Amino acid sequence: MKTIALLPLLACAVSPLAANAADADASGFRLFGHQTELGIGAAAVAAPRYFGSRDDRVQFAPVLAAQSGLLFFDSVRGLGAQFQSDGGFYVSQSFGYDLGRLDRNSRWRPGSRTLAGMGDVPGSITSRSMIAQQFTAYLMLDAEAEFALKDGVRRNNYRAGAKFTLLQNDRDTLTMNLDAHWGDRRYNQAYFGVTDAQRAGSGFAAYNAGSGLYAYSVGANWDHALCKHWSTSLTVAGTRYVGTADGSPIVQRRAFASAIGAVTYTF
Repeated sequence: MKTIALLPLLACAVSPLAANAADADASGFRLFGHQTELGIGAAAVAAPRYFGSRDDRVQFAPVLAAQSGLLFFDSVRGLGAQFQSDGGFYVSQSFGYDLGRLDRNSRWRPGSRTLAGMGDVPGSITSRSMIAQQFTAYLMLDAEAEFALKDGVRRNNYRAGAKFTLLQNDRDTLTMNLDAHWGDRRYNQAYFGVTDAQRAGSGFAAYNAGSGLYAYSVGANWDHALCKHWSTSLTVAGTRYVGTADGSPIVQRRAFASAIGAVTYTF
């Protein structure tokens, strides 16, 4: 799920491998490519417990990534295929998993005991489609759509943004991202709404979250190559809830910051 909590930050942790693999193989039509690249690592993430939570937590997560030709797998995007043209056009299709949300504290899933009585937002296998165009060495525009595939859990969210490359050399890459996030009615209701049944169980006021824009975010990422195999990544991001999310009674904090630090070894 390309949300504004754990996953987009973890995406930056696997970005050095993804970038190297794309340069090597994704610009051609070889399905499996000439070589396979593997990456493993660990990340520490500081982020809210759920969308809008007033409480933060530090979470440790593995970083896993593999790339061979057009095919890839990583701990953020899941399993999929990607293609990049010589003209800078990029497209990918992947299948991953949306962890949903719990109404209790969890070490590895979004959730908080603050939501007790709300019930869980069920997880689901998702389909994620992304397109991007590199216009100059410093500017890329991209858009992404994610669709939950589980029956009874159908919900869709969308993102559009711009990525600016501020610095790039043999050892360092510094980028900045500006993004806008939308959800359909079912997505926004699942994460920001409160039904009458949930109101009775939790004490939150009932709230109907319609479709539309729910957040803006800005982030900065620094990738640093320590040597041929080892690299580090540091990301900070700020998010502001707007629109349908801004009036939600379960959104206790309208603006917040998140951060991640990761170390990755590439074979």
